[in-house]
Amino acid sequence: MLFDLRAPGRKRAVQVVYVILAVVLVGGTILFGVGTGLPGIFGGNSNTASTQSLSDQNQDRLDSLEKRVAANPRDAAAWGSIASLRYAAGVEQIPQDATAATPEAKEQFTRAADAWTTYLALDPDPVDVQVANRMATAFSPENLNRPADWADAQGLATQAVEEKAESDDTPVPAETYIALLQAQYAAKRERLAKITEGKLRDVAPKSDAKLIDATIALAKNPNDTKAQQALQAAQGGGTTPGGTVTLPDEGN
Repeated sequence: MLFDLRAPGRKRAVQVVYVILAVVLVGGTILFGVGTGLPGIFGGNSNTASTQSLSDQNQDRLDSLEKRVAANPRDAAAWGSIASLRYAAGVEQIPQDATAATPEAKEQFTRAADAWTTYLALDPDPVDVQVANRMATAFSPENLNRPADWADAQGLATQAVEEKAESDDTPVPAETYIALLQAQYAAKRERLAKITEGKLRDVAPKSDAKLIDATIALAKNPNDTKAQQALQAAQGGGTTPGGTVTLPDEGN
């Protein structure tokens, strides 16, 4: 089984187990820049010298960007970059083995959210997918825990991916809809989640119907033990143990 997780930007091919992808995407953190996660998963660095160097670099870029928006408050691209860099600064504040964001990280994520709000108010077209994905992560339960904002950001990222897929005449990756589904159910947007469920079933192989059923059930309730068991059963029932997927690099 081949899942091609295409996204704009430079890519890297890796081998993954699809059922693990489903568990990780739905059961807690979301990988690959499309949803929730913590630094141990999406690039946290325990090396102090390396982290400090990155922080200094981010600060220099932030200083430059803040001068840009001071001179031109309607510079949407600059506001988006500020949001992205504030997110990165927050990531730097989370230890690699953490299970939740630190207060220092949340402060940076909150400042990222402020820049994101300004960015959206300027009506960027198109919305930067990477920035939207990062903000979805910032709003996730493990970080700021703002479900409505999480669903909004994930929805914008999904829309951008759908538009690019249509332009390129390629299918939307299943993991895009899994990420959106989790956010929508967390925000109690059941009607929209039902629409996303249909899209997920459309792009997923018919042979994975049971796996998708379990994935959807876990999106509704991550603590659903029956769904967890069904996911394991789907894996044992013929899910290909590994497949090549293409994942976007997580850069600043």
